[in-house]
Amino acid sequence: MKKIEKLFLPFIVLLVSVTSLSLAEVKVAPYYSLQFTEGAFVPNIGEWNFSINLLSDLGVIVKPQDSKHSFVGFYELKYLGPGLRSQEGEKFTDRAMDHMLVLRHTFNISEDYFLKSQIDYMKEYKRTGTNEVWGTGLYDLERTGGLISFGRRFSDILSVAITEQYHFMDFPNYTDLFAEFQAGGANLESSTGKQNHKLYQTGLTVDYYANRFSFDITSQNYIKQKVAVESVQPDGTYYSSDLQKDTILTFADGYKQKLFEEKVAIEPTIAYKIKGSNQNFLFFKTVGSTETPTYFEDYYSYNGLNFSIPVAFMIGEQWEVSANPQFDIKTYAKRPPRNGDGDYDIGQKQKNNMFILSSGFTFKPNVVTRTTLFYVFQVQSSNVKFEKYLPYNYSANFFGIKFEYSY
Repeated sequence: MKKIEKLFLPFIVLLVSVTSLSLAEVKVAPYYSLQFTEGAFVPNIGEWNFSINLLSDLGVIVKPQDSKHSFVGFYELKYLGPGLRSQEGEKFTDRAMDHMLVLRHTFNISEDYFLKSQIDYMKEYKRTGTNEVWGTGLYDLERTGGLISFGRRFSDILSVAITEQYHFMDFPNYTDLFAEFQAGGANLESSTGKQNHKLYQTGLTVDYYANRFSFDITSQNYIKQKVAVESVQPDGTYYSSDLQKDTILTFADGYKQKLFEEKVAIEPTIAYKIKGSNQNFLFFKTVGSTETPTYFEDYYSYNGLNFSIPVAFMIGEQWEVSANPQFDIKTYAKRPPRNGDGDYDIGQKQKNNMFILSSGFTFKPNVVTRTTLFYVFQVQSSNVKFEKYLPYNYSANFFGIKFEYSY
């Protein structure tokens, strides 16, 4: 709690000082947003199940009259139940719950220049099994940090913004089980905190007509996680003194347009991601094996391409039909795939392909409420055939109802 208080105290002082006018001179607008989704997913492997997702925002907007400043503060609760996953390494049964606090400030310096800043704190809980207790998950995390963005409007059709952000990612429950086994319980401190890292991101966004181009550079600098090496080091381990560092480059371009007297909305988006990591991988056939492990260099680097074409058709004032085909292709730089027996296919590169088709029929009785009947078809294919722990090749159907309310 003290960490949160120290994080938000400067922003609260600024908010109070700027808005220390009479209440008649300050516009205060509370807002609330709710998204509730319930449905069933039916994969071709494993068992079908019900899924519930929840997203709730509660906040307030403060804007002094005749002022260039505006402030937004909100609390967000998000629950992601069991269901289909688009991230590699997640199971259908995984659950996640996020609590997030955000304070945001916008300063319109002039008609051409603006400055935005934000500080935030998030606590994420993860459960990988039904018998796991919330708060004890191996990958529970706390994220603390913020961002600052400076931009210029060159005209009604062109604006540019540069954003810098920093977050510290803390995994309080994470422990390296293999290192703990090797230590025999003698020095557990050496096996904890290895997922903790500092995240830096520099981004450039260009809005031109209906296009938005963005470029981001993200660096993840680990605090304790050392780089695996091929040979045994003087301390008896397979880790060097170098710390893990990952860099991600992301190029994205989106186009938003309304056609046929604004009865059709289309927003195609393409993104290309390049991840580079200095981390390698050691494969032990069994825990505690005395055999020399198999060494894989540059195990986590990959290139990824994502392309989607969301389209929405308006039917009158209250009805909407939508569809969104999405393609995701990931190719690892050097990681070989594993066959059905769990052995690596040396000479090949792991490839994952995913296709998701989302569709919905929406009823909008008023400006604050939306109800959608949806159907999602998802297919993933990969040259990884070892699926004892995680699915790599499957098809699945997900259907249900989503309710949205915002005020």
